[in-house]
Amino acid sequence: MRVLVTGSSGRIGSAISARLSLRHQVVGLDLRPGPLTSVIGDICDSRLLAATCTGLDALVHTASLHAPDLGICPPEEFRRVNIEGTRRLLAACGEAGVRRFVYTSTTSLYGHSLLPAGNEAVWVTEDLQPRPRDIYDETKLAAEAACAEAARSGMTCVSLRMSRCFPEHPRLVAIYRLYRGVDAADVAQAHELALAPGLTGFDVFNVSAHSPFAVTECGTLLADARTAVLAHHPWALREFARRGWELPESIDRVYVVDKAIAGLGYRPAHNFESLFR
Repeated sequence: MRVLVTGSSGRIGSAISARLSLRHQVVGLDLRPGPLTSVIGDICDSRLLAATCTGLDALVHTASLHAPDLGICPPEEFRRVNIEGTRRLLAACGEAGVRRFVYTSTTSLYGHSLLPAGNEAVWVTEDLQPRPRDIYDETKLAAEAACAEAARSGMTCVSLRMSRCFPEHPRLVAIYRLYRGVDAADVAQAHELALAPGLTGFDVFNVSAHSPFAVTECGTLLADARTAVLAHHPWALREFARRGWELPESIDRVYVVDKAIAGLGYRPAHNFESLFR
């Protein structure tokens, strides 16, 4: 397939582009140069998009303002890039006859729904109602709505709600892989799977590391996460102690990837235990 990847010079976009380039012809679009970026430009430039979308089989849209841009970019710029940019890409795909569109969304859009309302951690499936907290959440949810609208006209649109994937302290990376983090390589895997034939209409999937926990453990996770972690990974106490780390005392949510496993064939390889091999 010939696939356009927006945001191809970014951390996630470049990982997706690199994986897709092994089996597909990738066209990269970004404001900045990058190894797999062949078109420099703005996703709101309709003329550029019309030319770039011609002859495509699919589009992967990662270009976005993100949570770290809050407080730096005004709300109007979030709306321009995250909402209007997505709408213009969808329109360009419609005009060019591109029938498959994969959108890189975020678990952040669940927003206030991620906060425990009682004495249990939140079990975050795609059925959890989003309650945006800020302009980032609002614009990512609005971009998903634009994808859903395009799907009603016959385009296949898949939204992948990826979890936390920031470069940060190794202890945090390890802890988050238990319940709310993901590796860029697994994000790239999910995007490639979302391009495969078989999916139709509009759908959303959580993309995260595979959590060892079950919904029946949500009470223990919030009150005594250490016990819950050691029940699955008794070796974690030794590994954390070797590094001078403490196990988490409380876990407030679990991102569930069962739907992506069943619907996409997603198999995250970079889970908690893989960090210690």
